[in-house]
This record gives sequence, C-alpha cells and structure tokens, in this order.
Amino acid sequence: MKRPNLLLNQFAGWRSALLDHVEIADGAALRLRRLPGAARALTGGDGSLGGFTNPVGLAVDGEGRVYVLDGGDGVVKRFDPCSQLFEVLPCLGGSGAGPRQLNDPRGMDISRQDDLVIADTGNRRIAIYSIKGLALRALLGPFVVERTPNGVVLKRSMAPIVPAVATDCDPGTSQPSGLWSPHDVAVDGAGWLHVADYSNGFIHVFDGQGCWRASYDGASNDSPALAKPIRLALDADCRTYVLQEGADHVVVLDAQGIFAANIREPEEVKGRFCPSAVAVDRQGRLHLTSCFAPGIVRYEETEGGDYGCVSQSAGPAPASADLVFDLNGNPLAINGTQIVQLTTDAMYEPEGTFVTDALDSGIYRCPWHRVVMQAAIGVGTQVSVETFTSEDPKSPAEVLSLPDERWTPGAVNSTVGHCDWDCLVQSPPGRYLWLRLKFHSDGQNTPCIDWLRLHFPRASSLQYLPAVYSEDPPSRGFLDQFLSIFDTLRDEVGDRVGRIAAYWDPMATPADPVRGGGTDFLTWLASWVGLSLDRHWPESRRRNLLKNAWKLYKLRGTPQGLRLHIQLYTGWEPQILEHFRLRRWMNTGSARLGDQSALWGADVVDRLQLDVHAQLDTVQLVDTGDPLTDPFSKEAHQFTVFVPLQGSGADPRAVVLQRMTLQRIIELSKPAHTLGALQLTQPRFRIGIQSFVGKDTIVGAYPHKVVSGEAKLGYDSALGQPPEEQGPPRMRVGKSTQIGTNTLLN
Repeated sequence: MKRPNLLLNQFAGWRSALLDHVEIADGAALRLRRLPGAARALTGGDGSLGGFTNPVGLAVDGEGRVYVLDGGDGVVKRFDPCSQLFEVLPCLGGSGAGPRQLNDPRGMDISRQDDLVIADTGNRRIAIYSIKGLALRALLGPFVVERTPNGVVLKRSMAPIVPAVATDCDPGTSQPSGLWSPHDVAVDGAGWLHVADYSNGFIHVFDGQGCWRASYDGASNDSPALAKPIRLALDADCRTYVLQEGADHVVVLDAQGIFAANIREPEEVKGRFCPSAVAVDRQGRLHLTSCFAPGIVRYEETEGGDYGCVSQSAGPAPASADLVFDLNGNPLAINGTQIVQLTTDAMYEPEGTFVTDALDSGIYRCPWHRVVMQAAIGVGTQVSVETFTSEDPKSPAEVLSLPDERWTPGAVNSTVGHCDWDCLVQSPPGRYLWLRLKFHSDGQNTPCIDWLRLHFPRASSLQYLPAVYSEDPPSRGFLDQFLSIFDTLRDEVGDRVGRIAAYWDPMATPADPVRGGGTDFLTWLASWVGLSLDRHWPESRRRNLLKNAWKLYKLRGTPQGLRLHIQLYTGWEPQILEHFRLRRWMNTGSARLGDQSALWGADVVDRLQLDVHAQLDTVQLVDTGDPLTDPFSKEAHQFTVFVPLQGSGADPRAVVLQRMTLQRIIELSKPAHTLGALQLTQPRFRIGIQSFVGKDTIVGAYPHKVVSGEAKLGYDSALGQPPEEQGPPRMRVGKSTQIGTNTLLN
C-alpha cells in the first residue's frame, strides 16, 4: 500500500519560508549561494602571460576557447588550453584601414554561429569574420546618424575617415556631423548585433544579414538619454545592460530599447562605485566590476523590477576592461595586461539555512515518518536536518523566532556523492511539520538538494510483533527506530519497482541531466532509436517527437515523414511542393499549348553556349548533367516547404530562430540527394511564392456592408456601392440618375 507523502522540488515548489545564504539554483535545486572564486591567470608556457599590450575585449566561442582583443597591437589572440599558449589569429589585425586591419578596436563578441564580431573603433566600422577559416564576412560602416522628424536614420558615410588626432603633417579635417563611433558590440541568440555608439549615445541594432533595424537611446521620463556608452551585455530575454563613461550606475533597457531600470551601487562601496565591465551568466544574473571596489559584484532582479546586490568576490583586481563567462560558468576578466580566470574553488558561502512553511498532513496527532533527500554532497560539505511539529498552524515569523532547543535534531547527511538519503523524524506527533535544513561548506563545494519527500504517517513493522515488545516505552521507541532501517529498505525497493516503467515512457522519463554532468534520460532513451534531440527545443516538443519516432522512421525520406516531423514541432501542418509537379509537358491528346503545357528549348537551364546563348547576366555555368536531359533535371529532386509563420512576425529575432530550427528539421528528414527550400507563409496571396487556395488563400468577394463598431476600414471592410446600385448601368428617376456614372443615353 502506497502511503501519503509531501514532495518538495522545482515542480511541486519548495514552499520556502526562509532562504538565508541559500539559493534555488536555476529554479531547480537548493544549494549555498555561489560566489566568484580565486583568480588564476591564463599564463603562457613561457610565462609571458600572453604578451598583451592593452587587452580590451574578451569572448568565448562554441568550443570554449578564449579570445582576447589586444587594442595596443590591433590583433586577436586565442588561448589554446592544450598547449597553454596564446596564439595570434593569422591574417587578421595589424594597424591600418585595410579590410582585414584594425585601428584602435574597443570591443568584441562571438555569435552562436561562431562569427567573430569586432568593434573597429578607429576605422568607424564593425568587422565580422568567420572563426572557421577566418574569412571576412562583412564590414558594417562607417555610418552617420541623422535625426529626422520621423525618428533616427542610420546612413552610410561616403566621406573619408581622417585620423582621430591631428598631427603636423595632417592637421585633420572635420568629420561628418553625426559620424558614429562603435565602442562595443554584443550578439544576441538570433545573431543580431547591438552596437554601442559612443559619439551619438545610441544603441544600434543590425539583423543577421547586417541590415540596420533600429536605434534607441533609452530616453524616458525616469532616465535621460544615454551618453557615451562604452560597454554592453545582453541576457536571454534580450535586455541590454549599458555602461556609460564616468557614470556611477548601469542602465537596463528591455528588448525594444525602452528604459527598464537603473542599477545603483551597493552600500559597501557607496560613493566610490564606477562600473568598468558588465556580463551576464547563463542563469541570467548580472555581474559587474568596478574601478575602485575589488572583485566581481553580482546582482539579481527583484519582484519589483529593481536589481539588488547579492554577493561580491574578493578578486580579481579592480578596473577590469572586460568580463565574460566560459562554458563552465567561470568568470574571465582582464586584470591589467593579463587575463585571469576565476575558478570554481572557494565559490560558495560557508553556511546557510533553509526553512519550509507549514506542511499540513491533515491528520490529528500525525506521527511523521521520515525525510527522504536526493542530494549531491561534496567533500567537506554536509546538510543537517531538524524538524518542528505542532497541532496549530503558526506564522513564518513565529516559527523563525523559535529558539534552537524547540527544533528536534534529525540527522546529518554527509555521505559524499549523488544519492538518496533518509532520516527518521524524531519530533512528537503533530498535524503540522516545519523542516529546517542547515547547509555547511568548506567554501570549495556545496551540498545540492534536488528534492525532498516527507512520508507520513509512520508505518512500523513493530505493529506486526507480539504486544510484549511494546510494553516498555523506552524499549518500544528503540525498537521502532531500529526496525525503521529495514522498513526503509523495503519501501525503497517497492518504490523503484513501482516507478521503473516511467523511465521507458517518453512522456514521463526525466528530462534533466544527472547533476554533475551526463545525459538526461530523455536524450538517452532517444538514443535507443537513433534519434537526435536538439537541447534548445522545448521539453514538451522533444517528448512528443520521441513518442512519434516510430512513425518518423517508417516515413523517413518521404514528404509524409517531413510533414509529420514539422507538425510535431510547430503544431501546424506544412505544405510540401515537389518541383517536378510544376512540369507542364505536352502529352498527345491531353494538352493544349499555352494552357496545360509549355514549349522549351536548349536554354531551359540557361547553359552557357557560345554564339547561341551567351548573354551576360542571363547564363549560368552548369558543369554537371547532360543538356539533352535538362528538362528532366531542372526540377528534379527539389522541393519547397511552406510553413505558417508563428505569431505575428513582429519580432524579427523569433522569425530567425524559427527559420533556423525548421531548416535543421528539413536537413534531418530529407533524402541526402535532394535540395529543400523553406518558405514561411503569412495570410496573403503571393503568386509564385504562396498561393494554396483553401490553405492560405481564399477566393471571395468584398463584404456587402460595414457594421459600425464591429468592422475596421482597410482591414476587414472596404468602401463601395450599395447593393441596389451594383450591377449594369440603369436609370431610376428620382433615385440615381447621374449621366455618365450609372446612366447611359443610347
């Protein structure tokens, strides 16, 4: 018989009344609050510390390699963790204005597509290189900011860039009014660039193709416009954190560039706070370094939308020029002319306390049984369990003010490793129970609790023994606790047997990786059938995909399989057009020229042929196939997938992410020899692109009337003639007799 229990975890809730130096990490597990640890310099094998003249920018690519932008030498260096050396990226950098040269660069970032983006400040441009092969992908700028009555416009400057400082040989000329000065760049998840314009006080936004989309200065009733922005950071919600030269605060802007908050200095450094670098970790928490206060200060957003200081490390030295996080969550900072990494050593509070609110059993004088804990206990750490019971509910203030002697000690979990652990509840019977956990750490590790389960009421094997074993109260208590060891083993075996089927169910198997690394059970179960799940997809869609994997394999390589794969992800059924169906060949007795068929000649694919078909810009070089079979091969092995655009399409970043995901699905599902194209459709009629009658196109007539307050002119209604005036011209005396309009004299 399964007895009742109470579960505390990320899904059921932790029901916390007190979190003292304890945090719910990533909304999931309980652990001691994390702090940046001791700094360790990334030194070269020759002890040169990388040989930097003036490091100004840091970035980390998808493989975890660290890139350093040296503004003094105008080069980019990459740290090789195997050889422990900094290597200069070849054919990139060097002082100058050439396409691959840099002039006083100030900022750098790396996109998810592993594109290296550099703010080439001296040349007034943004340079984009692909890390693989270091090919120059684009140069954005120089631009001029123009303020018009309709807003800000960014236009390309045609004037030459002159030296920033006049010399005797070149006294300099006046720069174009509004010429931008890119000081830093940040790339969001969709590959869009956010550029800090030092000269004009704007944040400029470019899409993944390098097209300018928006500019904003954060001006509002609560905050003035930006002035001399020098550093940027973006979080997962595309909020922008802006540092301004000489400012004692950080400006927070939302995804649309609207002012959200100002982050002020913590009390311990009040009056001497000068933020010099800003970064956001993978958990979305903000980190700052200051010109005066040593270490890294961490901020978290409160319920009211403000930001509060929650911790501060002891290093590195102040005045860091840039700050980033590697793939393991370790901070990397610039300390003078060297790069330091704050390792995971000494990164946790030494002690912390967690107290629950009232846990109600609903049973009068309930004998609470045991506390089961799934936790990862590191070396030098432990968790002590204490309980308090009562028949009456108490407020959190009453419980937190109880003296320590009112809490009943349970046990101490110091078992190193990641496993289940339990202890007996020693408190007297009571309907309500409060649980107090005390965390202890050596500073280098932390206990991490995944979930807690409280069993009640107690069901001891003592009830099955003769009554003589229960006559003496002290003996009864000792025997009851002794037998609980075997009762726990029995219950654990029963629970595992009862829950084993859930691990083979795609809709129930755990989707979170085992703490400390490894693969989650959902991905592991998918590997049984050779299915690769993208970890960026929502959990519900990954589960649904695995559940229908047998259908996908049965239809793999067919239009039906691709249609099902996309439908499982988007919830919409796509339309797939195989291009061979566009052939309109003439068949004897069943076709009419110009209607159901078309004539074609040797230029069906615009092959280059001297003296026959060689007009510039109209031919293409085709080096495969046979010209005699061009009518067959032109539209063979090709298809287009039409998928409805999710949402309104107002957010271009969401459109880019949707397109990238769908293209990945098409590549996974299509036959290798075919060429597939994607077309996101909207409710409109576009000849040659999307015109599926009955799907995204309706052939109909304009509405006959407009209902006041229920119709919108230009959207679902149109102005026209009343029904009685529609049709061929006619004459009605006294009604409508406008000659030349609806009346003809014949």
